[in-house]
Parts: sequence; structure tokens; C-alpha cells
Amino acid sequence: MQSAAPEFESTPAERSLVILLLEDNELDARLVRLQLEESGLIFHLERVGSREDFLQALARGSYDLILSDYTIPGFDGLSALNASRRLLPDTPVLFISGALGEERAIELLKQGATDYILKDRLERLGPSVRRALREVETELRRRETEEALRRSEERYQLVMRATSDVVWDLDLETGRIQWSDAVEQVFGCPRAELNGDPERWRRRIHPEDRPRVLEGLQRALESRTERWQDEYRFQRGDGAYAFVVDRGYMVRDAEGRAVRMAGALQDITEQKRSEEERQRLLSEARRRVEFEQQLVGIVSHDLRGPLNAIIAGASMMLQRDTIEPWQAKTVARILSCAERSNRLIRDLLDFTQARMGGGIPVKPAPADFHELTLQVLEETRAAHVERDIQASQSGDGRGQWDADRMAQVVSNLVVNALKYSPEKTPVRVETRGEEERVLLCVRNVGEPIAADLLPRIFEPLRRGKRRANRSDRSIGLGLYIVRELVQAHGGTVEVTSTEAEGTSFTVSLPRTPPVSEEAPAGG
Repeated sequence: MQSAAPEFESTPAERSLVILLLEDNELDARLVRLQLEESGLIFHLERVGSREDFLQALARGSYDLILSDYTIPGFDGLSALNASRRLLPDTPVLFISGALGEERAIELLKQGATDYILKDRLERLGPSVRRALREVETELRRRETEEALRRSEERYQLVMRATSDVVWDLDLETGRIQWSDAVEQVFGCPRAELNGDPERWRRRIHPEDRPRVLEGLQRALESRTERWQDEYRFQRGDGAYAFVVDRGYMVRDAEGRAVRMAGALQDITEQKRSEEERQRLLSEARRRVEFEQQLVGIVSHDLRGPLNAIIAGASMMLQRDTIEPWQAKTVARILSCAERSNRLIRDLLDFTQARMGGGIPVKPAPADFHELTLQVLEETRAAHVERDIQASQSGDGRGQWDADRMAQVVSNLVVNALKYSPEKTPVRVETRGEEERVLLCVRNVGEPIAADLLPRIFEPLRRGKRRANRSDRSIGLGLYIVRELVQAHGGTVEVTSTEAEGTSFTVSLPRTPPVSEEAPAGG
């Protein structure tokens, strides 16, 4: 039996073929070569004439095609075919024989031979070779496609396992939906019960969420959008509800009509619970902080009355002519402690006002920054007679500021410089008037501010390292209040600190702050 083949078709790719020919007859081998050349094939032909040479050739080489005589002394065609299938399973085998019975030909084809040709019909060799090569290429492409599909399916399954997403596929033309196996693992819902009618999915949406979800989905389908997303509660297999986020992608036809929709359902119940717990803790923290700030404000306010009475009484006793020296020393210590406590309470009240959102009140009015700085320095020198506080002024110092609050800024910065500098070193205070602004610079030498603390130095309750001195300890609010007051006047405050240059705080204030009669600081 001979199979039909087209008269002439080109090979899948015009290239030089490597052909192995098993033929013991020299003349027949020449005829085969001649026929291949006449067919227009480009090839290299390797001829062997015995079983041993054939097996060696199969073992060492790679061939595009094997041509074989059926009868070779000591070697039959079926054995040659089996050897070819074993060593080069993807290489097509064509038999060329002078006489081949129908039963034998059928057996060869069943065992994997591509075709057979009778030697008196060699004109069929070229078309048969081309057909065999096309079949091989088609088979290789089929295998590659199947392997690609297998790998794609494998990647898909791995992704699904990694994400725990439930994938669904809705055919909008047939109204049928298919769910992935993960729906049973994630939600405990039998896949068979959800597949088919989308109504089964709709019934599992929480009744309170269902109208919103379905209306949103319908709007997306009727629009030109490609994507849809919503969050809702989805009923699990045990009847409980899970929070889910559902994302879908729509495939549309040429007219823009949605014909298919695929998406993924993700369980976000744990994320929702974590977020709710986080919000609860934040709310509790806010309430606790507000209570503490209110408590600090109330206590600080109530303490000012007794402290003011102590300060007034101690001041009056110091003015008496009959006071003994030892009594004056004791009263002066009482007055100093009371004034320090009063400053701490003032800082706490200012801090509470800034944190509670009301801000520190400021009342800008005409003032001379040079004069108020000199007044503060005079009071500070009286309290620190052992220290060298140097002052310099230049330019016009006039502007619109809250003089009391600016005195507080100068005092906090100068006292801070005294605290964090060696006792035998000076503190330099400079005020300089420029065209639109007035600058205040307070400098001291000594150990620089730590690099990790420098960016946070104006935050509340931050203090640098220094030698302990219980008589002038603070609670770390001075620089925070300085920043709040300066910003309330539309200004800025900056700090630099190095071993070589020391520490410098520089305040820059516009002559007219961006506030009217009264403005809060911070808030």
C-alpha cells in the first residue's frame, strides 16, 4: 500500500537537510541522491550499508531524516525502525524498497514509519520527504504548545495557591459562571454549588451590601470601563460572613458590549479586623493623651495661685529692713524655687494649649526687639551673676510682635545656652535688623548636640546631655515652645551644632507677622 502525497510543496524552512541513508546497493544509493537533487532539496547525505554502521551513525549524529532499504543482509527494516525510534525518536523514517507487501507496509506504519516508497516509483521521494518534514515540525509545535499550556496552568495554580485568591469566570452571553477550586479551601463553599447560575453568588452577598454591589456591577457593565472592584461581605460555607474585595476584568466585543468577565475574590477579613483594632487603639490613645493634657492644664493652672502667693510673700519679706541675713538667704532660695516652678507651670500650660489645638495666644503690637532682648538679658544676668552673657545689636529692631512672648523666646534660648555650656565660657546674643526681618542668634560653646538628636531638638520632652544640676532642671518643653511662638509670628528657628563652632540657635522674624489682633501659636 502506498500513501498519497502532493506532487510538490516546499519544506517548512529552506535549509540544508542532514539525511541518513541505509542502503547496501551503490547504484540504488545514487538513484536516491539523484531523485533528491531533482526534487530541489538542499541536503547532505550520509550513507551506511550495514547494521553496525547504521547503529554507530544513530549514536553519534543528529539527522533531519532517515531513509532505509527494507532488506539489508543481516538486518531487516523493522529492526532498523526500532533502533531509530529508540535512539532518535523525533526523526522521521521513510522506507525505500523494491518489493514490500501490504501487510508488511501496514506493520511498519503502525510501528512509527512515516511513509514507504517503491524503488520503481522514486519520483514520489521528494514530495514524501517534504510531507514527513512538515509532519515532524507540526508535531514539535504541538508538543511545544502543550508544554507551554502545561507550564501556564502550573504557574496559574501556583499563583492561586500563593495568593489564596478565588478566581471566577463569567460568560455574559450564556449567563454561566465558573469558580476555581480555591473557593472550597478559602470559604468552605462547595464549588459545584456555586458553578453555573450567578444567582448563587448573589445570594451569598450580605443583604445590606447586595443592592450596592449589584448596582455598581451593572453600571460597570453598561459603561466603557474594563475593570470593576468592590468590597462586601460574602457568606462562607458555615454561614458566617467574610469581608472580601472582588476585582473583575471585562472583555468587550467590537461594539463595546461586555461578553465575558473574569475576576478574583480575596478574603480580607483579617486585614479588616487588624485595621479596626488599630483604629480602636489609636482612638484610645488619643483619648488618653487628651485626658492627660487636660489634667496637666488643670493642675498647672490651679498651682499658679499658691505659687504666686508664695512669690509675692517672699518678695515682700526680702524688702523688709529688719530681715536677718540668714533669713534673707532662706527667703531668696524660696523665691528662686517658686519662680522656677512658676516657669515650669507656664511651660506646661503653653504646651497643653498648643497640643489641645487652641494654640498659644500671641498679641502682636509695636515693639523694639533690641530693647526687649536687653531687658531679658539684664534679668538673666541677675539670676546668673557668675556667667558672661554678651550682647550685640545692629540695624533697626522695630516691628510688630507680642513682646511678652518674644521675651519668653529670648529667655528660653539664653537659659538653654547657659545650661549646656561650660561655666567659664561666654554666651553670645546678637540681634540684627535687616530690611524685612529681624534676626536673633544665641551662641554657646561646649559639647555639640548629638547628631541623632539634632533633627528632633524642637520636639517636646527632648533634652540634650549635660552635667546634672537639680536647681535648674527642666521638663524639656523650652525649645518646643520657642518653635511654636516663632511660627506663630510667621518666623523660623534653626539650629547648628559642631565641635569647632559650638551651638547656634537662629530665629528669623518678619517685622509684621501674618496675624491680626490675636493669633494662636501652633494648633
